[in-house]
Amino acid sequence: MAFALSHIAHLLGTHAAHDKLIRELAYDSRRILDPQHALFFALSGKRDGHSFLDEAWEAGVRHFVVQKGQRIPALADSTVLEVESPLAALQKLAEAYRNSFEGDVVAITGSNGKTWVKEWLHHLLQNKLRLSRSPKSYNSQLGVPLSLWSMPADSQYYFVEAGISRQGEMKRLQSMLYPKWGILTSLGAAHDEGFKNREEKLQEKLSLFDEAYSLVYPAHDELIEKGVKTWSAGKEVKCYGWTLNKPSSGGLMFDSTEQHGITKLRFKNLQFELPYTDQASIENLCSCLAFAYLIGVDLSSLSDRVKSLPGIDMRLQLKKGKLGSTLINDAYSADLSSLEIALDFLERQAGNSRRVLVLSDLQDAGIKGKDLYSELEKMLSRHSIDLFIGIGKELFLDRPILGRHQLFFESRAQASLQLNLEEIKDSTVLIKGAREFHFERLVKHWEEQVHETVLEIDLNSLEHNFTFFKSKLKKGTRLMAMVKAHGYGAGSHEIAHQLQSAGADYLSVAYADEGIVLREKGISLPIMVMNPQRDSLEEMLDFGLEPDIYDFAMLDKLLETIQATGITKAPIHLEFDTGMHRLGFEHADVPKLLEILRAHPELEVKSVFAHLAASDESMHDSFTREQIKNFEVMRIAFLKELNYAPLFHILNTAGILRFPDAQFDMVRLGIGLYGIDPSGRFSGLQPVGTLKARISQIRELKRGETVGYSRKGILEKDSRIAVVSIGYADGFRRILSNRNGNMWVNGQRAPVVGNVCMDMTMIDVSDIACKEGDPVEVFGSNLPIEEVAEKCGTIPYELLTGVSQRVKRVYWKE
Repeated sequence: MAFALSHIAHLLGTHAAHDKLIRELAYDSRRILDPQHALFFALSGKRDGHSFLDEAWEAGVRHFVVQKGQRIPALADSTVLEVESPLAALQKLAEAYRNSFEGDVVAITGSNGKTWVKEWLHHLLQNKLRLSRSPKSYNSQLGVPLSLWSMPADSQYYFVEAGISRQGEMKRLQSMLYPKWGILTSLGAAHDEGFKNREEKLQEKLSLFDEAYSLVYPAHDELIEKGVKTWSAGKEVKCYGWTLNKPSSGGLMFDSTEQHGITKLRFKNLQFELPYTDQASIENLCSCLAFAYLIGVDLSSLSDRVKSLPGIDMRLQLKKGKLGSTLINDAYSADLSSLEIALDFLERQAGNSRRVLVLSDLQDAGIKGKDLYSELEKMLSRHSIDLFIGIGKELFLDRPILGRHQLFFESRAQASLQLNLEEIKDSTVLIKGAREFHFERLVKHWEEQVHETVLEIDLNSLEHNFTFFKSKLKKGTRLMAMVKAHGYGAGSHEIAHQLQSAGADYLSVAYADEGIVLREKGISLPIMVMNPQRDSLEEMLDFGLEPDIYDFAMLDKLLETIQATGITKAPIHLEFDTGMHRLGFEHADVPKLLEILRAHPELEVKSVFAHLAASDESMHDSFTREQIKNFEVMRIAFLKELNYAPLFHILNTAGILRFPDAQFDMVRLGIGLYGIDPSGRFSGLQPVGTLKARISQIRELKRGETVGYSRKGILEKDSRIAVVSIGYADGFRRILSNRNGNMWVNGQRAPVVGNVCMDMTMIDVSDIACKEGDPVEVFGSNLPIEEVAEKCGTIPYELLTGVSQRVKRVYWKE
């Protein structure tokens, strides 16, 4: 899409002097794709876009939308449009573009199932109609306008999600989307806190369809049925309610039965076989089939496509591949909009490694032939792709020249057989394909074969927690993120890449080798090493790492190293003991330290810091305040004698939350990044790590039989026992044996039976519907790690860092 800047200015009630074409609507200064044709919107929120105008300008942007009255930097040779609200301006522009659509907008809302219904509709109908859909779960006040702008104007149907969290939000989405069709999926507990009651939330969601032609909804839900009748009174909207296993007055009645892991769904004289048996999937399919029926699609032609409905994984997954490669699995779509998002993720994760894109034939591109390949070449250039691997008949026949090393295969099977894996050695590989190409099999073929137990790392939650703590800081206070101990067990360089992108000022590791790995993986942020070894100082300085100096012996060794190597500048950090009584100089050492620093200008003190011993314990608050007071006295002494000002910091995660007046120049954020509040008093954090295993076997045992070593698991009744693929060698503590611990299986707790083994654990699933191969949560959103730690008599830090390195880490991001 492209609008003239003068036309955009007119739409927004302002003025621009020239007709530069705007193709990209940007709001993140780190992710600007086509700066010459970008319009940057300075949005307010957790981060104020006005603070990043300079960065956007440095990236090449010369057109900006800002809020009236905001102080902005001088932006040379630029057009600046001032409006009351940049977000409202972005929405208005998207609305203007939506008015040019040739086909019907189908708006999908509900508490759950929006993305599933959207993706399944596309899967079922893509071979029959020209379709467009919003990328991933872009359903917010920002996501909806960005979705509309990315869609071609000549589709027959546009499937767009709409999500809200509080009263009054739907009005603006309705104005932008102005849908002809509406699909209401469900009504659940999500965002209940933003409404007086469920009835109010339902009416807010239904207001999306106030001007619609037709609405499809689940009429067997009594609350929804009653709410729709109330809402539709006096409106011209045609309401089509479908029911599941219940009579329907409107004739849209579905019946379902389960057989051998397959749901048989009947509608009129047709039967469909769905490869899922959960209630949510069945209801999502009912919504899809009801809509398809109402727009005149012959449902009998969809039978095979229903059988192949994919699971919807909207996440970019980061996995370890063979030959030192890193795989990014995005095997669920292949269109230009989502490709740009995935390439951005690839660029942030790749660091200094080679970048490889594996791509299937493109869908929903809106352009074809030379225009399509020209746009693809630009995207590959922007993200510095070294190798392009095209898979599919179109790419194989066209063999476009994309300006880099490229390989083409007619099918996934051909690529699996013929591609030399040396091509992806030590590379970061984005694997992106339309669903029918089944690139997940390619991922499986290239993935390093490891223990099937996994620690899933939610990078969205990590960034949320980072932003949460950042919002607690005073203006100008810097943030050091702790990625020691393999990123608290989550993986150091993967976490570091995300934090570097999110805006961390400093990183900290425990040992030099951890910092060297980060440098080799392309991390450019300054890195403090908290436990430097005397024999690693030279290597640290070679890699631009900054040692923590905590005594005179270490300082003398550093000066010897500097003299021997001829280094002219050595950045260091000075640690003081104000009550922790672990490492650190004493207050009485300050005069001697200052004398050495004056005598050796090659020593550059980057920061001076101390550790709080009990910032999470209110009973020790007077001790903590005394530590802070002593640190302040020492800080004044340093500033008085040094001719420059290093950064001073003493607060850790709990300190940030409980002692905001002691932020000084910087704070250190550790366990809070991973969703854990050590004080247990604050809400708003999201768990980052989920430890999962799988059921290896299920057996039926009689009352009185025993389970496990030493026959400790004595069954008091006939029981169904599942063997799970995790043991104490993976980090599942033996103290959780004999019903002290639980696992989460299909929505229920399953107690541990018998002793935890080295590689396996047995759980009681007598009252739980499950089968071999089902996933099991060991800790995560359903079983908080804090609860598991309490049962183990330890702290969450120890459990996180204790997850064995043989457990595969899988990183994902929406």
